Amino acid sequence: MNRRIMWAIAIIIGLGAIGALVYGNMDKEENKQKLAMTDLPPAVQKTIQDNLAGGTVTETTKETKDGKTYYEAQVQKSVGEKVEIKVGEDGSLIGVGKEKEEDDDD
Repeated sequence: MNRRIMWAIAIIIGLGAIGALVYGNMDKEENKQKLAMTDLPPAVQKTIQDNLAGGTVTETTKETKDGKTYYEAQVQKSVGEKVEIKVGEDGSLIGVGKEKEEDDDD
């Protein structure tokens, strides 16, 4: 009987550990949501348009991180350069810069 209890406890602890590992390794992309440009708030759309500098928006996303929501637009420039425009919920420009390469081997 003691062996059965010990095995049951071991299984429960093992499942709990696996659950913690899975939760801890959740991809940060989970908080990112792809949106159409027309689904962004008007102030965000205006800021993105104002900072395109001749580029074309290829993707827009909404991201929540540390309780703050912001929007990102991936922009393709005519010379092949990719740029990221980051905008706050209120339409304030957070930053414009080269798009970071993401590792696909996570």
